[in-house]
Amino acid sequence: MITVIISARNPVPESTLERNIRKTAGAPIELFMINNADGANGLASVYNFGAGRSRGDILVFMHDDAFFMTENWVPVLESMFAQDSQLGIAGVAGTQYLFRDNHSWTAAGRPFTKGRIVHDLQNGDFFATLFSQEKETCGVVACNGVFLAVRRQLLTQFGFDEQTFSSFYFHDIDFCMHARKRNWKIIVTGDILIKHRSTGTYNKEWQKYGRLFLQKWSADLPATCAAADPDPLNCAPPINANLKGKVEQRTIA
Repeated sequence: MITVIISARNPVPESTLERNIRKTAGAPIELFMINNADGANGLASVYNFGAGRSRGDILVFMHDDAFFMTENWVPVLESMFAQDSQLGIAGVAGTQYLFRDNHSWTAAGRPFTKGRIVHDLQNGDFFATLFSQEKETCGVVACNGVFLAVRRQLLTQFGFDEQTFSSFYFHDIDFCMHARKRNWKIIVTGDILIKHRSTGTYNKEWQKYGRLFLQKWSADLPATCAAADPDPLNCAPPINANLKGKVEQRTIA
């Protein structure tokens, strides 16, 4: 079974988000939309709480403004994890290189970043961020937390670090570093497409937790699974492809 765990600012029963998850799943799931309306609890804390009450063999951690554009994603995930007993984490965007002195997971740029995320924003913008142009499944050292599918065993080994990362940032990259240290495989899959109603927040709090991440993992950075190292002065940013009029903007629900 797959369990979906979401920290929800507004956990309305039968919401568009819940309908989207259940309608696209393609198989029965367990769903926890955990009330975090006041934002008092960081995502690491909420995710650990949800994991402790879940029954799934694979736990999917998602943002509450992310929606599936891929149907039958549950069989896709189940097959992925069943075929590789060393697979620990699957995401939809990530990187093959993390710097020692730059905490952004996108800092290495293309071709080191992998995956794609569609953005459907309140101002009407509708575009795909292509961290890599290829639709592929490949190994990475860390995944972005908009969508993380995790083998349950990892949660029993170490869980999310809610003491260090007590807000909404860097719990995801930190979790991937723990998995990497224990030799679990981490991948980005091109077989699941997520639509996100945000492009992220990069404020002073993000900077603060980024510095904590670099301090915590100073002995293990840089982290890489790439064949070469990026040039920090020549990093190609992701490509934003306008989808208006080309892809249906409707949310499956």
